[in-house]
Amino acid sequence: MDNDKPRPSLLRHLGQRITEQAKSEQDKDPLELKPAMPELGTVPCPVCGHRVAVFVTRTKRPFINCGFCSARIFYNGSRSMEILKDQIRAPKKSGWLK
Repeated sequence: MDNDKPRPSLLRHLGQRITEQAKSEQDKDPLELKPAMPELGTVPCPVCGHRVAVFVTRTKRPFINCGFCSARIFYNGSRSMEILKDQIRAPKKSGWLK
């Protein structure tokens, strides 16, 4: 075996592949940012009373996750969803998300 010979580096090949992928991604349309879970608005937390955001799960059920009292409440019944609709205030439009 000749240990003095330079061996091809896997990292060099990997680095070239990454730069080629980055160039091809730059040619695509610009990335559009959107929230992971849509926000419906805000309601008072039933436990502590602070205003918290209402989000929608993958199964299309509304829920709140209060950061003040750590209550996590899912609204699964049709009657509870009707009551929630009456309490919701529309979310404020933020400047960075359109």
